[in-house]
Amino acid sequence: MGSPKLLLEIEGEPIILKVTAAAAESGLDRVTLVVGPSCEDLTAALKRSRTARQPRIVRNPRPEQGMSSSMRVGIDSVNPQVLGSMILLGDQPWVTFGIIDRLLMVFRQQKDKMVVPTIRSRRTTPVIFPALLFPELMKVTGDQGGRELLKHHPDKVVEIEMGGDYDDSDVDSPEDFERIRTKIPGNKGPER
Repeated sequence: MGSPKLLLEIEGEPIILKVTAAAAESGLDRVTLVVGPSCEDLTAALKRSRTARQPRIVRNPRPEQGMSSSMRVGIDSVNPQVLGSMILLGDQPWVTFGIIDRLLMVFRQQKDKMVVPTIRSRRTTPVIFPALLFPELMKVTGDQGGRELLKHHPDKVVEIEMGGDYDDSDVDSPEDFERIRTKIPGNKGPER
């Protein structure tokens, strides 16, 4: 991207603030943000947050090991008494507290299941993983999250169809950023 993508602004706000604000406004008990070892710009941006509830910052000393390393650091940092953990991606600016709460509502009724949002039957994020699967999440390596667990435990997956209520666009390239930045909120844009 040429610059830290989470600090790129959409609607005058860094992407990471949009995501952390949605998490803070939701029914999540605690919000933890996993960051790289040199994250001063990111933590400075968090001070601009419009919410009083700030995420707890946890540093990933080896982000070059891929997305799984951040997931392991995050899982390792949670209270051992939790029932589960939601994995949110920091580069999805249109995630809302409503989407998060909808997934939480289902998880609270089925605490031993992975709760996965779908859009027209396509699985997306964020995903809630029950604590009983944390040991398996801690073994995931490389640049992947918990996708393998979804494949290995189809009986433990609950899919929640979001339909047009959710735009799961993420920022992985300058083209993604330009497309998202110029989109009118609520306009889902072209099919992907």
